[in-house]
Amino acid sequence: MLDRLLASIRKEFLVFLRDPRLRGMLFGVPVMQVLVFGFAATLEVRHVDLAIVNDDAGLWSREMISRASAASFVGRVVYLDSMDDFTARLERREVLLGLHFPADFSRDVAAGRPAQLQVVIDGRRANAGQVAFSYVTAIAAQLGLELARSDPQFVTPPQAEVRHWFNPNLDYRWFMVPNLAATMSMIIALMITGSSISRERELGTFDQLLVSPSTPLEIIVSKTIPAMLGGGIVGVLVVGVAIFGFGIPFYGSFLLLFGAMFPFVLSVVGVGLVVSSLANTQQQSMLGIFLIMSPTIMISGFATPFENMPQWLQYIGQVSPLKHFLIIVQGSFLKSMPAADVWSNVWPLLIIAAVSFTTATVFVQRRLQ
Repeated sequence: MLDRLLASIRKEFLVFLRDPRLRGMLFGVPVMQVLVFGFAATLEVRHVDLAIVNDDAGLWSREMISRASAASFVGRVVYLDSMDDFTARLERREVLLGLHFPADFSRDVAAGRPAQLQVVIDGRRANAGQVAFSYVTAIAAQLGLELARSDPQFVTPPQAEVRHWFNPNLDYRWFMVPNLAATMSMIIALMITGSSISRERELGTFDQLLVSPSTPLEIIVSKTIPAMLGGGIVGVLVVGVAIFGFGIPFYGSFLLLFGAMFPFVLSVVGVGLVVSSLANTQQQSMLGIFLIMSPTIMISGFATPFENMPQWLQYIGQVSPLKHFLIIVQGSFLKSMPAADVWSNVWPLLIIAAVSFTTATVFVQRRLQ
């Protein structure tokens, strides 16, 4: 079994490495995508989860909270008792930003003095936080303008003091470029596996598998390892470009990140094998991969915040491997993500991999019979 497996793996590597287009796809396309998306991409935000810590409880803090809660960009408002509670929720990504009203907020507004409002933003979601902060400052400015019109003593609107956690300068590259480590790894793994079995069938070599001593499991494994190595290489390459090319800090554990990359690529390869086993030609396989890849990226939280999607779409998004690995990548880069949080996103990847590989093995076995 080991000799047959090594021979099949060697054949897959030779087919891949002898094609210059595939080599360019593996190494050239990821670097180009990193540069393009790293400098050009922007994001939008809606339905923000807003945390409120109110140490004031006066008239004007309640007015500001009422206006912020009624704003169209706010989806859910969470009232907290302390900043410690807010810190815990922010680290778990349960809220995007929080408003902290100091004890003298209403008194300063009533006296016409500058009233300080602290806005704390999750810097791991850079662009979303920046847009949400602009909405908060607009609400504060509008409140100050109405106060100035009603009473001349209100000459200074409430001023928002912002703090960006995990991303002090709110640089969107700190959010975008690490995400590409997961996205490009997924794209490469899907493209390699998507054409593996369909290529055999189109070229006529699939019939040779019918008379070979290889079992369906051995065929699946032989086509899995090259794709996993290809996706892993791309992931490591993009991580290196992010750290050394863009200077993005890495606070987490390389061991945890690359350890989580294995089940992620494995789950993606399983999905690609299912598509490849169903397709009769490489063209059909690539079309199927494209139909799967685009919605997978859209519902993963890569382009828009996952929390902003409708609830029913969030349930569907839980089956996206990219959604879970993006959380690990962002947490590894911008904060020291603990092993327990990494594991909470790894076990769904293992379930997805088990289901997809079982399905692919069944389909291949039917094709061989």
